[in-house]
Amino acid sequence: MTNKIPDKSWTKKDFKLDWFSGTGAGGQHRNKHQNCVRITHIESGITVIGQNHRERSRNLKEAFNILAKKVVQWYYGEDQKNRFNATDIVRTYNEPDNRVVDHRTGKKVAYKNFDLEDIIGEILADE
Repeated sequence: MTNKIPDKSWTKKDFKLDWFSGTGAGGQHRNKHQNCVRITHIESGITVIGQNHRERSRNLKEAFNILAKKVVQWYYGEDQKNRFNATDIVRTYNEPDNRVVDHRTGKKVAYKNFDLEDIIGEILADE
């Protein structure tokens, strides 16, 4: 998955940045300076906070990286989550049990002579 949406460019107007003081460990530098950032993508309403580092630039970069992934996921919707990944296991051939399992469809097919074309044809015929 890429961090770029086709035919879509982002500008500063698409985001709202809020700087605030950090809390927790880090001492006076972290607690007195406004190094933490809250970025909101206005169109989707997605908000991300970057406060893991003491430097403003690192927090901003980290927050934008996380936000970009979330906005792309929001843009493509649920379809992106449920899409079959090409690196996932497609089929498992279990010779001792005399069956083939297609993991995309969940179909189990028995095979006798291990004719690959017939097995794949039988699995695809039911789709």
